[in-house]
Amino acid sequence: AKCVDIALSSCTDVAYTQTMYPNFLDQKSREVIEYSSEYILISVLHNLLQGECNPDLRLLGCSVLAPQCEKDKVIKPCRHVCENLKKNCLPAFDAIDMAWPYFLDCDRFFAGEEEGCFDPLAKLRGEVDVEEDLPSDLPGTFIQFKHHSYSQMVSMLKKTASKCSHIATTYSIGRSFEGKDLFVIEFSTKPGHHELLKPEFKYIGNMHGNEVVGKELLIYLAQYLCSEYLLGNPRIQTLINNTRIHLLPSLNPDGYELAAEEGAGYNGWVIGRQTAQNLDLNRNFPDLTSEAYRRAGIRGARLDHIPIPQSYWWGK
Repeated sequence: AKCVDIALSSCTDVAYTQTMYPNFLDQKSREVIEYSSEYILISVLHNLLQGECNPDLRLLGCSVLAPQCEKDKVIKPCRHVCENLKKNCLPAFDAIDMAWPYFLDCDRFFAGEEEGCFDPLAKLRGEVDVEEDLPSDLPGTFIQFKHHSYSQMVSMLKKTASKCSHIATTYSIGRSFEGKDLFVIEFSTKPGHHELLKPEFKYIGNMHGNEVVGKELLIYLAQYLCSEYLLGNPRIQTLINNTRIHLLPSLNPDGYELAAEEGAGYNGWVIGRQTAQNLDLNRNFPDLTSEAYRRAGIRGARLDHIPIPQSYWWGK
């Protein structure tokens, strides 16, 4: 057996490029994997768990279905990564009365560090960047203002959620056209759980990929909410204790990366504005205002629950 390129659509964003068949489940080809129940499950876990523990679970599943291969030798994923994720994600499985997937058996398909293993979630922690030497007398709540690449943004959101794990968590609402997860950080007294009658609030930034200020402000807002809550800021504690807050810094990470490649001052207003599907997200909402005016002229028509008109879906 030799290393081959990964060609599974749900595993295109793993931190390595080659795998080997058969895999740990003795599935002997890409076609066999794509029709398997295990592959279908990792494709729908996002919806089943309502975004919780993803994309972590998907990447963990990919490390078993399409394990890393180097120099025609397969490498097992690390057992401690599986065990930590299982510990954090079991409540989400319990909530829908679902057992932990058998093919994510931490003892059977994973290896200890002493055996030589790889971390399938390393990419979620962001690229290793050279950190600037900052003055040692800075407070622990210091926020460094700079632009964040996609991987740096993911890393910062996860670090912030880890720092305030009792009031914060991260999740993905799906993936961009080029496979980047759309990461949200949530602040609540019960992060990851809907609470009846508690108001919910969301901020979304970076709809236009080359309009970056909103993206950075939401990254900084997440850090601010975490730090100020820990410092005992009564206003911030009241907000988080009484509201479920969702921050999605980048709705268009594909466009952002394209604009960033051109560089500030070099790209026109068009480069990176739209998605990789050539959609302007800020112009892609149904016009419910016109529908409301139309319905206002209909006797007895409700205006508090307006269905999206069928005409909106035409050609989309």
